[in-house]
Amino acid sequence: MGLSDQAISHQNLQTVSAIRTETITGSHLFKIYGYSLMKGIGIGTTFYSDIFTVGGYNWVIEIYPDGYSRDAQDFISIFLQLGSEGTKVKAQISFTILQPNGDPSKFSVASKGIYTWSSKYDRRGYCQFAKRTEFEVSEYLKDDAFTVKCVVTVIKGYKLEATNSYGIIVPPSNLNQSWINLLESGKGADVTFVLNGERIKAHRCVLAERSAVFNAELFGCMKEKWTDTITVEDIEAPVFKSMLYFIYSDSLPDFEGTSNDECEKKDMILMAQHLLVAADRYQLERLRLICEDLLCKNLCVNNAATIIILAEQHNCSQLKAECLKFMSIPEVFKAVAQTDEFQNLLRIRPSILKDI
Repeated sequence: MGLSDQAISHQNLQTVSAIRTETITGSHLFKIYGYSLMKGIGIGTTFYSDIFTVGGYNWVIEIYPDGYSRDAQDFISIFLQLGSEGTKVKAQISFTILQPNGDPSKFSVASKGIYTWSSKYDRRGYCQFAKRTEFEVSEYLKDDAFTVKCVVTVIKGYKLEATNSYGIIVPPSNLNQSWINLLESGKGADVTFVLNGERIKAHRCVLAERSAVFNAELFGCMKEKWTDTITVEDIEAPVFKSMLYFIYSDSLPDFEGTSNDECEKKDMILMAQHLLVAADRYQLERLRLICEDLLCKNLCVNNAATIIILAEQHNCSQLKAECLKFMSIPEVFKAVAQTDEFQNLLRIRPSILKDI
């Protein structure tokens, strides 16, 4: 055996393996109205949130205004209950009382380890979550209401990954950005839309593939098939541009953001309303549902009546149901009923009171 053969035979090749924890994280906001009417109800008396799903399991938040037990009678107690049958679930949880602007407050607690739920109705949580005397004088209890955010991270399992010492780093896909660049550059565009004098270029094949309405307009028997310039009525240019952004990327532009500025939030809600109308017009079902979800998450006294009108006009049954649930809370309904938008709702749909 030659020297080179010996060198090769004595090489120390290193291989690598790794264990990866697979998790699914979700959150739920539990809004409590009329807190002063709940406290004093008694130790061990609980209020339940609606059922929500994370990681394929049903969960329910339990809040005890007067404490879970006598040892916790000076505290608000909070727990997460498993709502699924015949299963053992491992998860991490956190509870946070939100500030009025949506930011976390100092009343926050998170599990340091992993909790296990062994059966349905099993609960894990915190007896001494928030001291009542401190909470009741805080700015987080506003208009006799507050919101608790629960974050659940379900441990789905553990995956073994094995690799060898060789490999190539593959960058993540940038296909969405490439399509956005194509839209913004107008390269190869073969149709132009005119909205209030503004001209917007696009690609017939992309639009037709994503929307049955565009397919009929651009390749069917409609007159738009024979023209390179189409005038669009009743849609503002920024709304149409956001819709095209979604068509090309299957995502929304960053108009929703996370800002706490009230003006920006109102603009976001207004854009979601207009986009919902456009999505319904062009049969973009996923975009319509995204807008419904945004509106559901931003329901408030001042917009509930307007949004329920919108939901009825465009057959958004889920959005309408969420509006009715929101308005069914007595304190909320009293406030909504005093708005001009609610009076407009009564004129358009006088029978709405039967649904609430």
